[in-house]
Amino acid sequence: MTQQKKMWDLPEPEPAGKTRHRRGQSPRRGKAGPATDSSDTGVDNVPVDPIAEIVGALCDPLIVFPAAGWEETLPEPLKKRLPLDRLLHNMLCSKGKARWDEACDLEALLYIYPRTMQAPLSERWLRIYLYLGTRVMGEKMPDDVRQEALSDYDMEALRGLKQWILKKKLQARRDRRRGEKMDKVVPVEVDQPKMF
Repeated sequence: MTQQKKMWDLPEPEPAGKTRHRRGQSPRRGKAGPATDSSDTGVDNVPVDPIAEIVGALCDPLIVFPAAGWEETLPEPLKKRLPLDRLLHNMLCSKGKARWDEACDLEALLYIYPRTMQAPLSERWLRIYLYLGTRVMGEKMPDDVRQEALSDYDMEALRGLKQWILKKKLQARRDRRRGEKMDKVVPVEVDQPKMF
């Protein structure tokens, strides 16, 4: 008869000389190192904090192409849907079905949208835009413009765009935190004794 393991049972101690490290941590004093799984790290191979990503999904700014005022014409239903798509992307990343170091499809679509209003896209970026539209809109996308798949060449460009968008979003998140910290700092008046 096999012995069932109870949830309060502690793990077996490891033999001396063999230490376990947290995933995404190197054996050098817990410093960040190359992770064992691509789903554990985000931009620049930094370990991902899932809680910060959930907060970011709800609060991070929308990054769009600066196109001489066309940024104001983003479709409201897609803007309202963005937090849910970000949360879904976070869930897929935690399951290993998407990459932490990329923005979601809707973010990439909304980034390209103002650029489509400014001037025609190249053939490559048009394929990417239609592919994103097909992924985001699903069955609402007309059959004559559906783009179900991309070539490896186009997919590499799309991944580069998604990674760039995520870097800009994280930079905006850090800048906002720094600004909040600066607002909290209150200069203290110190009476300096007069020497003369």
